[in-house]
This record gives sequence, C-alpha cells and structure tokens, in this order.
Amino acid sequence: MSFAAVFLMPLGCAPLSAERPKAALARFPIGLYSVEDPDQLGPVQEAGFDAFVAAPSEDAKLPALAAAAKRRGMRMLVPVYRGPLEVPRSKTAGWPVDAWHLMDEPDVNDLSPEALRKRSEDVRAWDPQRLQSFVIGDAAAAARYADIADILMLDWYPVPHLKLDSVADQADAAVAALPPSKPFWMVLQAFDWKEEPQRDPSKPRVGRFPTHGEIRLMTYLAILHGAKGLFYFRLQHPAGGTLFDEPELWQAVTRVTQELKALQPMLEGGRAAILPFPPNPDSVEAKAWTFRGRTYVVILNRKEGVSQRVPDELLEARWRPLFEPRRDPKELLIKVGDGWYLPSQRVLVLESRLF
Repeated sequence: MSFAAVFLMPLGCAPLSAERPKAALARFPIGLYSVEDPDQLGPVQEAGFDAFVAAPSEDAKLPALAAAAKRRGMRMLVPVYRGPLEVPRSKTAGWPVDAWHLMDEPDVNDLSPEALRKRSEDVRAWDPQRLQSFVIGDAAAAARYADIADILMLDWYPVPHLKLDSVADQADAAVAALPPSKPFWMVLQAFDWKEEPQRDPSKPRVGRFPTHGEIRLMTYLAILHGAKGLFYFRLQHPAGGTLFDEPELWQAVTRVTQELKALQPMLEGGRAAILPFPPNPDSVEAKAWTFRGRTYVVILNRKEGVSQRVPDELLEARWRPLFEPRRDPKELLIKVGDGWYLPSQRVLVLESRLF
C-alpha cells in the first residue's frame, strides 16, 4: 500500500545558496542514533530506518561507514563536535551526508550559542555546501539557538520520570521558537536511563526501557505536533552491545519504525485535510491528510488513565484502521453507553476506503 505526506517539509531555513543540497529538507527521515559499524546497516535498514547518526570510535572509520550507507541508499548525520573533520573535505564529496551534526545538547552541556555559532561557521568554511544540524535537550533553549545551522533537533526522554505526553509540549515549544521555514526533527527515547551516569548518586536509581505502546504514542505525538523527521536514541549501549542483543526491546522500537516507513511517502508528499468531524477539545487529538484519493486520519488519546470518545464519523464503514489486527475500528475501542472510546495513551491510524 502506498502513502504520501501532508506535513510538507519546507525547502529552506536560513538563506541557502543554490548549490547547497536541499534534499534533507524535503525528506521525512526515520533515523537511529549511535550506528558504529557498516555491518549494522543491514538490520537497521530492514527495520525501517533510512538515516542514522554515525558513531564510529574514530574518524578514520567514517569512509567505510559512508560507503556502506551509500550502497544501501541510506543517509547520515555525521558528528563534528570538535569542528571540521580531519578527513579532507574532498574525500567526503561522495558521502551520503544529510547534515554535519554540530553538537548534542549545547544547552545541557553549557556550550553557549556564540560558541556553537562559531563551530557552525568553521564547519561552513570547511564545507559551504552541506547542511548542518544539532540537537537541544530542552525546548526552552530553542529560541537561544534558533538562528544557528539548518535543522534543529530536540531530544526528549520522559520514561519513566516525566509524563509521556510532555513530548507534545516540548515539540510545541520548539516549533514556536523557530522560523516557519526551519525544519524540526524530534529524537525519541529508545534506551533505559539506568544505562546513563546518575547526576545525583544519592537519589534512587530510576529507569527502564519504554514499552512499544509508549514509543508509538511518543512517535505520533511528535508528528502531530510538528516534527518533520524522527530519530530514536540509540542502537549502541555505552557499556557495549546493541539493541540487536535484546530482541524484545529492538522489536518494541522497530514495530513503530516499520509503520513510519509505510507512512513515509505520506509524510513527505501529501496535503493537509480538514478533519472529518467537528473539533472537540474533550475528544481525541487528531490530524488528517489526503493522498492519492484517500484520506488518512491519526487519532490519539494522550491522557493517562482516561478514555476519550471517538467521533461517530470515524466509525462509519468508509474507515479502516492500519497496522492493527482488526479491520473494524469498533473492535479496537471500548463501548460506553452510546459511544465508543479510545483507551488511554492509544493511537489509531485510519485510512478511507475506496468504494
């Protein structure tokens, strides 16, 4: 089944020269952090990912990773945390680089906007054609860094210590701080906080890996709230090993990314549509798109512990759920009185049938 997109990614941010590649600004990347070895790209791509943040132990390993990515048609974000790579720029001309990745969380790691801007200028002087990206750790910092680079990314990892739907609030705040033409990519949690050093060792150790349902809700919340691309953190464990070594956790992520891969054409080339029901702040949250004669609607219930009524219009025979074991939406809902309700923190993706 084919899909295409309504969240059209803008073709520019800060003014771009005609020579600067813009393909990354027109795509909806499905990416994974911490890919280290060319041999990892096969299963990563099979899982639905088409982009990754490279994490080899040294720059000398980047050419092999780039060559393997190019053969597979995959795209890379390449960290340049110290400034321009030691690899001559001429040697990178054939690399499938979407962006040079300037920094992870300058706001958290006390790198000022001025210092990040200087790094951006140094990298731009080294390679004036390719795009640049960086990721902040809190949307409150977005306005301070909004004029730097071409793509702003935001990571937000709420499980288990924050409300899951804080992903939506963070996305809203980041998008509001950016120029309308600047793409916003969200980085979502696919790791256990117990793998990270604890800032205050006196506090109880808190952490777990998100469930499939949590990853799915975070994913669609990010899309409904303006994300033009999604990355997941991470493949490689700090202490060694990867998510490949934990099939249940890997599947919790990749069941979602395979959905995104099916929807990717829609997320890159469709048109916004009017919802087929009147807006209601007490009902489910929703967005609609059209593509190739069909309408697609994503509805979700971001509330914890509370079911929300699904509009009757979505229960008509013209709608069928995607990525579900049932074809009748009612079989996925809860009947209460004369209404049908979406359970807490659930998502439904609906497609209109062609009769």
